[in-house]
Amino acid sequence: MSVRTADQHAVEFAVPLVCPVCHEHPLRRRNDHLACPPCNRADCPRGFAVVGGFPDLIVGGRFDDPTDAAGMAYEENSNLYTAEHYWTPLFQRLYAGHEKRAPRILAVGCGTGVEVDVLNRAGFECVGIDNGNRTKVWPHREYCRNFLLANGLNLPFPDQSFDGVFCGCVFPHVGVVGDTSMVNDHYREDRLQLAREMARVLRPGGNIVVSSPNRMFPFDIFHGRTPGSYKPRLNLPTNPFLLSFGDYRSLFIAAGCDRAQPLPIRDYWGFVRSKNSWKGRLLGAPVRANFWLVSQPWARLLRRTPVTPWLVVLASKRKPPQ
Repeated sequence: MSVRTADQHAVEFAVPLVCPVCHEHPLRRRNDHLACPPCNRADCPRGFAVVGGFPDLIVGGRFDDPTDAAGMAYEENSNLYTAEHYWTPLFQRLYAGHEKRAPRILAVGCGTGVEVDVLNRAGFECVGIDNGNRTKVWPHREYCRNFLLANGLNLPFPDQSFDGVFCGCVFPHVGVVGDTSMVNDHYREDRLQLAREMARVLRPGGNIVVSSPNRMFPFDIFHGRTPGSYKPRLNLPTNPFLLSFGDYRSLFIAAGCDRAQPLPIRDYWGFVRSKNSWKGRLLGAPVRANFWLVSQPWARLLRRTPVTPWLVVLASKRKPPQ
């Protein structure tokens, strides 16, 4: 990250930064921290540190996700596959014929940040935020000035800053107790706040894309398993930890989007760990077949039903009346 050395000058980040609390004032460099000019918000911290070269604009605490070397390596490989085979082709389709400048994309909860590097190399201007422990690998990323520490419920960007906003399995981990599948008593408000923030920083006519396991599917094959185990976690549709297509649609309509639709999910997952053993390939075959099936044009109605274990939802922000 590059910052002007003169006091009171605005931060030279990849995109403009504002106070994540008041959303009104550009952040200014003051010695070894970033400062928000005086405002009327009593809850504004006024100052933010720069940690390891990355602005620390987290409001509301960090997400204490456990990490180890094996888990980090798996996540990087898995996210690399998704970025190359799903996110990049999707955004190339969504923004084909875009105006001359590169479309600006925000990755919420980007973790290790692999997708940020991949999308920038593909010609997008992609910025990533996260508030967990996987950010420790950011110094090794290619586009370091495109990362900052922040919470999705309090985004440090001006209104209408991005052409697109996306996240992987982030919403189920909002409004929970620690890094568990137990929701707290204000999880609905927290998830709506995240949806509103994503919509706030999105330009009219822009797109939001979110993904996670499907609450309506009877098993959660993505959480609660030890590495190397293929036993899925039983998932009751009444458990609010996961979200359904209807849940996402309600959130984003309330946040100011005018429509939401489920997308094909083929090539989202590379099954990079299971394909390394005969057992994994055998037990993973039905899941891969399911991903292929519900991604066919004639099966689009199945994407919002209990048939599919995974959801990718596209929401579009309405344009103001002419």
